[in-house]
Amino acid sequence: MLKGKKVILRAEEREDLKRLHELTRNLELVVLSDGHWQPEPLAQWEKQFDKRLEDQDKAHFVIEVDGTVIGGIGLHHRDRRAGSAQFGVGIYDPEYLGQGYGRDAIETLLGWAFQIQNYRRIWLETHALNERAVRSYRALGFVEEGRLREHAFYDGRYVDVLVMGLLRSEWLARGDAKVTR
Repeated sequence: MLKGKKVILRAEEREDLKRLHELTRNLELVVLSDGHWQPEPLAQWEKQFDKRLEDQDKAHFVIEVDGTVIGGIGLHHRDRRAGSAQFGVGIYDPEYLGQGYGRDAIETLLGWAFQIQNYRRIWLETHALNERAVRSYRALGFVEEGRLREHAFYDGRYVDVLVMGLLRSEWLARGDAKVTR
């Protein structure tokens, strides 16, 4: 379990699946964050959960605030040899948006990724029109590394996707870099 200033990041448990599944009903937030959505029964989530239990290189966390699961965060496309991983985050409970929970979750994950997992670079992809996310990533030190033009379909049209990255050296230079356990 990782403790941020506002959030706790912990391993996803089977009992979290129902709440996470319910949170994906907010199509606007899910599509803006993830880029796509399709209906999936809870039983399918449970089956996927069982498959992930076999994965020895787990990096998926739930984001919890005062005992309530509000979303998820994790690393994927992990390349240990290159010291690079992509991350994704989703706060799908609208009551918790715009209050710093996502930023705290990202800062907490970065501490774990850079200090404990020894990654050199963390990167992400986001819709260029997701201004709230882009502002947050920039405030955390991520820089735009590229733009994939009309790469994703959103709200009836193709939109650009930004590739943003953060190096451990840049993260450390911020001066407030730390991880709490």
